[in-house]
Amino acid sequence: MRSQFLAMVVFVGACNVEPTEVETGRIEQALTPALQKGKDTWFKATFGGEKFFSLILPHPPFNLSLGLDQALTSDRNTRFDTWGLINDPDCVQGDASSGYLDKCTDPASAGVVGVRKRIVMTPAGPKALIGVACASCHAGLDPENPPADPNHPTWENIHPTVGNQFIEIGKLFGSHLAANDPRRQVFDSWAPGTVDTTAIESDGINNPGIITQFFNVPDRPFFDLHDHSMGITVHRGGQGGEDDVGCEKAALRVYFNIGMCAAECMVPHLANGPGGTSTPIDDAECTAKCPEYVQAKADVVDECAFMQTATPPRLKHAPGGTHLIDHSKAGKGKKVFRENCAGCHSNGENLGPHDVLSDDEMNPAAAIGTNTCRSKTTNWMAGRIWANFSSDEYKARPTGGPGFYRNVPLLGIWATAPFLHNNKLGVYNGDPSVAGRIAAYEASMDLLLNPWKRDLFGSISRTSTPVTIPTAGGPVTLPAGFPIALYANLNPANPTDNRCPDLLENQGHYFGAHLSASDKKALTEYLKTK
Repeated sequence: MRSQFLAMVVFVGACNVEPTEVETGRIEQALTPALQKGKDTWFKATFGGEKFFSLILPHPPFNLSLGLDQALTSDRNTRFDTWGLINDPDCVQGDASSGYLDKCTDPASAGVVGVRKRIVMTPAGPKALIGVACASCHAGLDPENPPADPNHPTWENIHPTVGNQFIEIGKLFGSHLAANDPRRQVFDSWAPGTVDTTAIESDGINNPGIITQFFNVPDRPFFDLHDHSMGITVHRGGQGGEDDVGCEKAALRVYFNIGMCAAECMVPHLANGPGGTSTPIDDAECTAKCPEYVQAKADVVDECAFMQTATPPRLKHAPGGTHLIDHSKAGKGKKVFRENCAGCHSNGENLGPHDVLSDDEMNPAAAIGTNTCRSKTTNWMAGRIWANFSSDEYKARPTGGPGFYRNVPLLGIWATAPFLHNNKLGVYNGDPSVAGRIAAYEASMDLLLNPWKRDLFGSISRTSTPVTIPTAGGPVTLPAGFPIALYANLNPANPTDNRCPDLLENQGHYFGAHLSASDKKALTEYLKTK
């Protein structure tokens, strides 16, 4: 019965559903009707991406079927443990009568927070269209109020913008692929809590990055930039500062990323398929061709307003949290931070309540010293698929845009280890409890501040089995243990050109290594208070 139902199920990246009220426990202010609409957009709106994920992605030139069918019909008692997905608290385990999808109070819920379903009737019977909203990745278990069992949270245990540090997106991408498929090995290299947003509209570089957290957005620095020569005052976004033309356009770019208007506005601009040349998604063209885009442009205004209401988790408010801070050292740690870290990680508010611990400025990746592959993404450059979602200043960089990292805010860092843009520095323990997060944080801070303890060569992502890749001279089989970056980042037009042969994934950011042991301990304790 299960296989018969799943044969009728189309698993897709988005559904356009009417928003209804969503409950979460972390927004600390009453929501106006506009903010409530923005919240519902965050948790539920997907703007028609099902047409891409059901009709295009599984077929040439992409040939990729996501593993949402496996995840959404899995045992709720182990779904978080296996997939890192946050179960919708208002659902119960499904059975044959529901096609093994969860049974939910909200008929549009697919059983996981931010994952939606819509049942449509066809001559062959019902099809369940499954889609993802922003909250499917950006909402996570609340570090300040974690559930007793991460597989069974209540809405009070869910923070809307903390980012899901535990979601296994690589597993969702690769679960239908054979182990010897080179793409499966690439997806397996993504750390929990990361995704390569250019994996589908591919730039030919394996560059997974963290799922961004959004805290105290109004306090973040503003920048005077230009969008097609028009002056704008905006926050910067993206690990490389790519999404820097305002929240609304950044949100639209994300919706394109998860399938919105793909047939009308995205696929035609991939001239040679994924990894080939591309041309920019065009606003006027998409406005004329795709009603979902017109709706999205209206709805992201309230969505961005809602994002500004979210606050960071505070360890002192978590169960037993205040006892996990050595307050006798935190005061000294603030002084250490001000003297050694605030040059990049402060917005000028003198570490006060409105300091987000970042200036959001850009630095050359070489100056940071971390793995450079995420910084080298090319999709936002002039003439590329997402060029209309980056500023004139971004495209005017000497490199045309790539090659930089943004100083990211450190609010809530105690809850979001491992570190760096790829979640590859530190310890991942899969434990969302307060004690589990602090254990991961302290171990990761130790490696951050004592880089000689890092296993640099052990950080290299390698194939777990032999894989065969196509080349101009015919198929080539690579052995198990082969560095993934040495084949995943090859330029299809020139196989001798590796776009990012950077292998070490936990290198760099050696700032603070010179501090004394007592200063490092104090700094670690201070950041627990933020």
